[in-house]
Amino acid sequence: MVRRSRLNTANNSKRRLCFVLLLLLCLTITVSVVVKYKEWLSSVATIWQETFPVESQVENLFRGTIYDRNFKELAYSLERVSLFVRPREVKDVAETASILSKLLALPESELLAKMGSDSHLVWLRRDIGQEEEDAVEELNLSGIYLDREVARYYPMQEYASHLIGYSENDQGLAGVEHYYNRLLNHERVLQRDIPTIDLKGQEQTSVNGHDLVLTLDMKIQAILENYIAGLGEEMGGGRISALLLNTAGGEIIAGVNFPSYNLNSVWQNEKGVLVNLFLTPMLVPDEIRKFFRDVALLQGGWEQETQVYPWSLVGSQMSFSRQLRLWDRLHLTTNLQVDFSGDKKKSHDLQEFSSCFPALDLGTVPKTAAPLKVLLGMTHLLNGGKKIQPHILYKIMERPDRREFFYDAFHGQSSGKKVFPSLISTESRRLLKSQGQPGVLGSMSLSGDTVSLVRAGSDVSVSYYVRDQMALVVIPADKPELILLLASRSKELTPGVASLSLSENIDSILPSMVALQQIRQNVVSLLEVEEGEERNFTVAKRSRQFTEKSLEGMLDKQIVLMPDLKGLSLRKSLRLLQRAGLSIRVKGTGRVVSQSPKAGKAVAKGEKCVITLKMDSVQEKAL
Repeated sequence: MVRRSRLNTANNSKRRLCFVLLLLLCLTITVSVVVKYKEWLSSVATIWQETFPVESQVENLFRGTIYDRNFKELAYSLERVSLFVRPREVKDVAETASILSKLLALPESELLAKMGSDSHLVWLRRDIGQEEEDAVEELNLSGIYLDREVARYYPMQEYASHLIGYSENDQGLAGVEHYYNRLLNHERVLQRDIPTIDLKGQEQTSVNGHDLVLTLDMKIQAILENYIAGLGEEMGGGRISALLLNTAGGEIIAGVNFPSYNLNSVWQNEKGVLVNLFLTPMLVPDEIRKFFRDVALLQGGWEQETQVYPWSLVGSQMSFSRQLRLWDRLHLTTNLQVDFSGDKKKSHDLQEFSSCFPALDLGTVPKTAAPLKVLLGMTHLLNGGKKIQPHILYKIMERPDRREFFYDAFHGQSSGKKVFPSLISTESRRLLKSQGQPGVLGSMSLSGDTVSLVRAGSDVSVSYYVRDQMALVVIPADKPELILLLASRSKELTPGVASLSLSENIDSILPSMVALQQIRQNVVSLLEVEEGEERNFTVAKRSRQFTEKSLEGMLDKQIVLMPDLKGLSLRKSLRLLQRAGLSIRVKGTGRVVSQSPKAGKAVAKGEKCVITLKMDSVQEKAL
């Protein structure tokens, strides 16, 4: 029995050894297969990338271009090109490093170290420029490859950043980019998804992709950006915002948040910089709250069929319930849906506050409100009682035939809705004149500030003072067409901040902005999209300097800006110049190749203008 047991034990040991050897053999074969498979996939990917370049992929993207109202590009998709090396494939490391060192302006020692790595792939530089990309392709160096991916590019960089927003991996994360994910990321637009767009009786658009045209005007935006930046430097800290609104239709023409951020490098900024101040609840100054209180009394007088004028307002004539209904109608206390913000989180910076000024009896007027709500409430009071919705979308263009679908706030509803009778607006304007400060072009401003002690919870040691300032500029006061909102918040009380006035120098920029607004109204039917040049993500910074001095006094002198005629036909050029009343001389035939005066220059009626035309290759072949 003992001998048989030993024999069984020996046999079991042999079986276990055979099993282990078989398992090791299987693992070895599996690892070899996986390695070979990865190498095959890598080679296939390289061949695929070389055979099917990224241009074919870009054409299939549905995230279109975003323009301002003058068809200036605000956002579009580009190739983000990076350079990498496969060290094992480099034939001459020293020569390759020497060539790339001069081309990329990188130390040769750094390139030699990367090419001598044992890694399968090593990045040499991310986001190379167009010239560098073309040079690398022409050199065709062994082991050196270009990696292409699609990225969103914002040529205006920090201008209107809080309105335009940004995207990552083809998904909008803020502003217009976020709100219209459902539009830009799909093949078609459904009427139920975008109810404010009139699809002309259709339930959906065709499968062609779409571009957006916004209500923003980058020339007016530049003027407002410069003004707010100056206020920011004077303040020395804190945040400032500004919004310019068309009172008739609710179009946002320009919007600024200071400090701003570069949309091409969003993640390099602190989280607080990304917050929209005009959507953040703030303390409303007593001067503005008093105006709303007096309007409420005025409204109550009209509802009682008794004409109550601003100079005879009596607090006891207005009930609290009637005031509360009024704030709802003005949208001071109701939720406001806008098409330029995707942030669903409500920002409440003021947890608890104690006013540092003597309290006034202002009835039920809200003590805090988002600046945009204050702007909308003032607009409803002064625009003849017309109900509007603040928006940034102007129209959607369907590619490639450029069919247009326009914004229509009352699409599918009865238009002409009103918040107040026209008589209330007339008396509200009279009230504004009695309480505001007059300015240029018949404008009237109403401003104020408030200082409060903020207690963040029960810990007194973390309390701080905050100064909120707000100003509303109505242009003109008799028949408002534009309303400019200015708002600021500072958490530190310094002598410099205390003396800051948001609207003190506003008269210096109002003529420029109003002039550009009037020019836009006259040439809107002549604007069309211009083809952009082919380029990758890293491009040279565009000049964003706009002439302002030439616009000063423009309305009084009847001076207009010389349009850019380059590339246009003679017929369209003459249409653009018709309004200016210039003495025009034409040289040659075809399309405009040069002009005098230059584009953007202020010209007076009767001034000489010379445009030179030349046939392009397409026109010559046609003849």
